[in-house]
Amino acid sequence: MLHKLSQIDKLAGSKVDSKLESKGIKHFNANLPVLLKVLAKSQGNSYLLKLGNTTLQTTAHTKLEIGRSYYANMQRNHAGQIVISNLVQKPQIDALLKNAPLKLQANDLRLLSSNPQAFTQELKEFLLTQLANAHKDDFKELATLALSLTQGVISLVVSEDGADHLVQLAPRPKRNRLEFYAIFPHLGPIGGYIWQESSPAESSQQGTAKSQRVCAYFAVMNTRVKELLEEHSDELGLDSMQVASDKSPKELFPLSLSLVDMRT
Repeated sequence: MLHKLSQIDKLAGSKVDSKLESKGIKHFNANLPVLLKVLAKSQGNSYLLKLGNTTLQTTAHTKLEIGRSYYANMQRNHAGQIVISNLVQKPQIDALLKNAPLKLQANDLRLLSSNPQAFTQELKEFLLTQLANAHKDDFKELATLALSLTQGVISLVVSEDGADHLVQLAPRPKRNRLEFYAIFPHLGPIGGYIWQESSPAESSQQGTAKSQRVCAYFAVMNTRVKELLEEHSDELGLDSMQVASDKSPKELFPLSLSLVDMRT
């Protein structure tokens, strides 16, 4: 499913106006999430933000952290003012994406779907082996991935079409579902879970058989992302899908945590 979501993300990106910067940010109305970096804070709740190669001054009702990046919905109101809403702090993953000791392809995740225990055990052994011989520059990323695994969350860097993505997966056998979180360049962060459920099939001479339906729930940044997923629902290979645009996607395990944070 990751590959299919990536394809939808690419399609969404191709629809974004390539002349956006020259025409101004008003074209963000009802569009895809944007990635902003907080440069400075001025009076009150006013912030100086960086959007691509453009800087802008606007007001945020949420306290923002200087130097951090946020996914947000952006539009202009009737008075022509820039309105930013639904800010979601971008996870601190740049170093991990660049220096990840293990980068998988989307096809490598098939083992996870077919045998989660074997995949998790193989990943655990790999991380422990690498940690035992790690250079100090690699230790932090390895320790973060290992710490995530101890909390029941598989954090991975997956390469798709030349780009590296953060993917987090958490098998929940007791709930009969697989929770996930991933970040895409244009769709922004997407969270949710996948599960299977039995449904009665057509009756046969042997009786009524039951088939397995694959269902999914997605939490996305805004209504435009929701519309895109719904428009391409057939391509995701799901029997049933629910998409919520009013709940901010969150990491399954915060990768900014360290071993020290876990002890305190």
